[in-house]
Amino acid sequence: MGARILVILGLALLLGMAQAFAQPGTSAPDAEYGKKLAGNLCSNCHLVGTGEQQQANADVPSFPEIANKEGQTAGSIMAHIVLPKHPMPTIPLTQSELADLAAYILTLRESK
Repeated sequence: MGARILVILGLALLLGMAQAFAQPGTSAPDAEYGKKLAGNLCSNCHLVGTGEQQQANADVPSFPEIANKEGQTAGSIMAHIVLPKHPMPTIPLTQSELADLAAYILTLRESK
């Protein structure tokens, strides 16, 4: 019975290693999920543009203002979230969540 368990554990280890080395699936950022994140995590300070929010901190830029900043990119938005300036707190997000949040913010960009 001990050998059988070792074989099963060995197969499980090989399967886990195969999954670890498999190419990660790439998917486009999900702006709709970013909108939900914004409502849950950012609306205490920022006017996030979700429609339900009535007020925000006057000293903090709104998401439409952030989106319309000249030269704004998803990368620069993510960098500001990862390395926030005072008084913004550090918010632990995955890379995927950062991309989703940045994608949502950029949907608020005005057409020119």
